[in-house]
Amino acid sequence: MLETDIFKTRKLNSLFFCFVFIFHFGLFLLLCVDIGWIYFGKFLFSSRMDLHDLSQAVEKLWNGWELRLLMLLSLFLQTILAIFGDRRKYATGFWLRFVVWLAYMSADWVATFSLGILARSQTKSATPNLIPVFWAPILLLHLGGPETITAYSLADNELWIRRLLELVIQAGVASYVLFKLWSKNTIIFVAIPIFVSGIIKYGERIWAFRLANLENFSDYEKTHSMKLRSIIVEDMPFSGSSKDEVRSFHEAHLLFKTYLMLSKNVILTVFDQIIAYDVVSEKNAEEAFSLTEIELGFMYNRLYSKVTNISLIRIILHSITCLSSISALLSFSIMAMSKNVYSKYDTMISYLLLFGAFLLDCYSITALLLSDWAVIWFASSEVVYDFLHRTNRLSPLLSFYGKRKRWSSSMGQRNLLSVQSNNPVNKLVKQYFPRKWNIPSRVDVDKDLKELIFKQVLDKRSRLDHCSSDFFALDKLLAERGDEALRSKGCFDKFGWSVADVEFIHSLLAWHIATHVCYFNDSQKNGFAEDPDRNCVISSSLSNYLMYILVDRPTMLPTELSKTRYDETRFHLGRLPFWHTRKEGKDSATSDKLDASLAKLSFQEAEVDAFFNELLQSTSTMLKEIAEQDEGEMSALLDGCMLAMSLQSLETQDGWTNDKKWEMISQVWVDMLVHAASHCGWKVQADALAQGGELLTHVCLLMAHLGLSFQCRPEESDQLDARSKRLDDIYLALRYRV
Repeated sequence: MLETDIFKTRKLNSLFFCFVFIFHFGLFLLLCVDIGWIYFGKFLFSSRMDLHDLSQAVEKLWNGWELRLLMLLSLFLQTILAIFGDRRKYATGFWLRFVVWLAYMSADWVATFSLGILARSQTKSATPNLIPVFWAPILLLHLGGPETITAYSLADNELWIRRLLELVIQAGVASYVLFKLWSKNTIIFVAIPIFVSGIIKYGERIWAFRLANLENFSDYEKTHSMKLRSIIVEDMPFSGSSKDEVRSFHEAHLLFKTYLMLSKNVILTVFDQIIAYDVVSEKNAEEAFSLTEIELGFMYNRLYSKVTNISLIRIILHSITCLSSISALLSFSIMAMSKNVYSKYDTMISYLLLFGAFLLDCYSITALLLSDWAVIWFASSEVVYDFLHRTNRLSPLLSFYGKRKRWSSSMGQRNLLSVQSNNPVNKLVKQYFPRKWNIPSRVDVDKDLKELIFKQVLDKRSRLDHCSSDFFALDKLLAERGDEALRSKGCFDKFGWSVADVEFIHSLLAWHIATHVCYFNDSQKNGFAEDPDRNCVISSSLSNYLMYILVDRPTMLPTELSKTRYDETRFHLGRLPFWHTRKEGKDSATSDKLDASLAKLSFQEAEVDAFFNELLQSTSTMLKEIAEQDEGEMSALLDGCMLAMSLQSLETQDGWTNDKKWEMISQVWVDMLVHAASHCGWKVQADALAQGGELLTHVCLLMAHLGLSFQCRPEESDQLDARSKRLDDIYLALRYRV
């Protein structure tokens, strides 16, 4: 019952803040229309109206309402950032990210510009009471930003020293305005609480910037208390399901401390590796990926928001800011009712700004209490825990936290054939922005895929345990790209060249083409596309996902001339239909059409599929034509076509079933995903957290916790013993020489 109430409350909160958002925007437009209509009517019926008078009227209107409109705009931008700022961690839509980016880039500029105008107008005006003085600290409050977003990208965190200087300057300007009007305006007592709240919020934002860059190795020391904290969780009198859910959050939080060391490129000790392995290896696939989701959620909060550890100091600071907003709103209401020296519009705007500040404070507190950090806090707080335990509200609350969305749970999809298409989003984009607008599709990361990845990673870890005496065994395992999958099926001699004798990008492109051709052929033969096998779906989705990474996230893959190989393969693929049509002597109109397509490097997918269909019908002839058009060694098209024909021959010549063939292909693709994850830098993966997250990051973190990372070096006792022996031999030789 409580869980349903929580979801209803969350939905009502979302609707409420959407209403506030629409209300702010509507009032902003209403004020603009009202003011414009007043001035338009005044001059419309003036007999002496001319162009000069109209120009002066517009200038007077702008000078009078410039600051007021900017104040409303600043509040409007803060509302957008508060509501949509934290949704980037699970949203992949272009328009949401664009709106958040535009609001983030504009918010500080609008607040800073407004503060400068306010300081100039208040200190130079002969009648300073025309504008409420507490608007200056409200702008300082806006510069502090909402709780849900501090940085849009990692680069913003690196400017925390500049932000600190900005705080000093902006606080100085606001203080100067307050000092100049201290004896002229009794409403200064409304400005003081807002000023204190603004300093606190701006300081929290700078601290969040600094925390995201600080190499805080005190977290490393806290990792060693993992066993003690696990015992504490065991001793808590939770019910069975509640204990498991609380334990999962604690385990993710403790693994997060290991992730901090990994992100700083620190070699993990054997002790940390053993603890992380014990935690993850006991889970099933769904539970293991759930741990990485919570863990990466902690990392997102630390890098891009103020939502971090809940402590007594933070509770006190949030209480001060919320009480300051309430006291300022009540004080202004009392003063406005007793003696209001401001105009009707200034009073309305002041109410809206104060009420908006109060709502943003409430939203910040709500976002903090609904975060995963709150579970760690109330599980370790006896007061909060006793209250939740006595009221029987703990289990539904934990269920709510467990079901919340932390990343997109999807992966982008690109096909080398569909990339050839030059289809724009719509006609308007085609007319004014003539470029490639290939928006990748997305598919869900389902349970079957997670189980296959987790099983294969555990198998790789077990092979590492069997060869622990070999110091370079870890490097060999992480360098594999499907070797073990081919060996287990007894066909490494036949296909080993595609995973061991070529670079990774070349191997990826070749297997991508081969997977597409095999899927295309199987769907033609037995309607495979209508009810595909599970391994076929996994193979196709992983193939398209790694192609998406290659095209849209190339920095997440090893830099092995990836752009050159991709472009050469793409150009080679786009040129073949054109060359084949010319060779067959088609009519000139078709040739001219293909000439234009070749110039743009864009072909319809159906044309390329027709070419592959002919490849399946006349294999030897078409392979010869492909080889003739291959001008260098950078294109992977010929190898991909040869690999596809060899894979299809497993059914016709070697007696394989279709399921067995796709099982091997899916294992190869999982191994390629694991290889790509192990060679991906942590900074690139942290940057991807603000764009909906990537499956590659979850796999990389899962591997690191299981000891499959270059930062998880095995124990070096044998090497240390050998080094000591060599040192003793040198000492002995020197002694005899003397």
